[in-house]
Amino acid sequence: MKIAVLVSCLVVLGLFIFATQVPITLTEDEVAKAIGEAGAEAELPVDEDILAQAVQLSVAKLEKAQSTRLKYLASAYFVIWLVFILYIFHLDRQQQELDKRLAQLENENVPL
Repeated sequence: MKIAVLVSCLVVLGLFIFATQVPITLTEDEVAKAIGEAGAEAELPVDEDILAQAVQLSVAKLEKAQSTRLKYLASAYFVIWLVFILYIFHLDRQQQELDKRLAQLENENVPL
């Protein structure tokens, strides 16, 4: 049981570490499409280079914020699993103590 809990904790931790390392980026085509749509909707002429820089900067900020949120999420899951594992170990230790006590009581009541 303890091994299964430890393995599942490591799997969850590995998945979240992997999830926080995956960069979420827009392709050049998506950026060009967004610039084209913004330029078409603008009433005044828009410099596409400035607009492209603004889009890239916005995307970078959003990616950083998403990465931070994923790290907090992964940390929370890790803490929850750590508490769960410690609780399982505590229960296991109590069970071993109860088994010892039960064995002692059984030995005391055995008639010779």
